Amino acid sequence: MILKDYTLTIGGRTLLSSVNLSFSTSTINHLLGSNGSGKSSFAKSCIGALPYTGTITEANNIVVIGSYSGIPAEFMLKDIVALLKRKFSHNRVDELLMLLQFEKTLFNRQLSKMSDGQKQKIKLLSFLSADPDVIILDEFTTSLDKNTTMVVYSFLNQYIEQHEITCINITHNLSDLEYLVGDYFFLDNCSIKKISSKEEVVNAYLKREIL
Repeated sequence: MILKDYTLTIGGRTLLSSVNLSFSTSTINHLLGSNGSGKSSFAKSCIGALPYTGTITEANNIVVIGSYSGIPAEFMLKDIVALLKRKFSHNRVDELLMLLQFEKTLFNRQLSKMSDGQKQKIKLLSFLSADPDVIILDEFTTSLDKNTTMVVYSFLNQYIEQHEITCINITHNLSDLEYLVGDYFFLDNCSIKKISSKEEVVNAYLKREIL
């Protein structure tokens, strides 16, 4: 995904200005920044939920998975799987079910009675069934328990490496950087800059959090 002269202004406040950069394919691109810097607004703009100027290219099918990406709570997993198999390849849906390690006991349970981790895995199943070329995770691992987090880490490392997909991981969870190999970006002062190492981006993030 390539940004060219990308500018995002909301309510008269410029969050990003004339950004020119590219996010690599088959790589997890970690995007860090302080609260209120514009990370979630950037994600929403990529799917047309917020207006921006400039261009976003090589991103024909973008999905964003965040707390605002909802699935009806009364649905059961079996209902979601049935709907997905009407729209997408049965083999693809079955493959994702296996990789995400869904237990058979979940199929007859409503989402409202599932844990946050189970709900997040269902979001992955639902959105990735559409075979997007860009997936943006917005604070995806924040509410996950340890076991689910490790399953998701393993899944993402394998899935992103094996598919020609661009993954942007917006996060405050520094454990993401430990377990998800990728590139590092930092949003600050209306710009997104690529950072050469994990240590450098963590230092930049912690410095901004202290200020």
